[in-house]
Amino acid sequence: MKPSYGNFEPRNNRSGIGLPPVGQYVAEIQGVRLETNPVSGRDMIVLMLEITEGEYANRYHEVFQSQRERFGDSVKYRGTFRLTAPKEEDESWMRQRFESNLWCVEQSNPGYHWDWDETKLKGKKVGINVRENVYTGNDGTEKTTTEIGQLEPIDDVRNGKCRDMKPRKQNNTASATSTGGYTEVDPGKVEVPF
Repeated sequence: MKPSYGNFEPRNNRSGIGLPPVGQYVAEIQGVRLETNPVSGRDMIVLMLEITEGEYANRYHEVFQSQRERFGDSVKYRGTFRLTAPKEEDESWMRQRFESNLWCVEQSNPGYHWDWDETKLKGKKVGINVRENVYTGNDGTEKTTTEIGQLEPIDDVRNGKCRDMKPRKQNNTASATSTGGYTEVDPGKVEVPF
């Protein structure tokens, strides 16, 4: 075989850094922004979280930096959690999910009370429950990753009172999962998305 380009240098392109496995972790909300749900048109609070304790501390940041070095500016920050704000007429399950997740933030931060000002969430600690996400890849094969499935009170995480969540199984392709737990990052604006 003739060389197809000069300056060839064998190298390891595998980072060895993976997303945190299924389980519960103590995290900090390091960024908050509002988005509009593209399907329902409802407001969504997007939390950018980072694990702060244990073996996987700073893991989402490490994965982001590693993937950005390997794949460039198109990578997604994986430590996001989207919470759709319910409307008065919404079904009870949507209201319960919203209230339950914000209750976890309140329980994890004594003295804090949710007052509909999402900017005050930045810097708050909260537990996260990471679940498996099963989806169909662009090549048609079943693939798995992990994602933040819900918030938990920190004391419950530290005392082992949380159960692992059931895996989320999607019927769509990887290209359609870009809004399912991940957030697009504009690397020209910030080094890290929070």
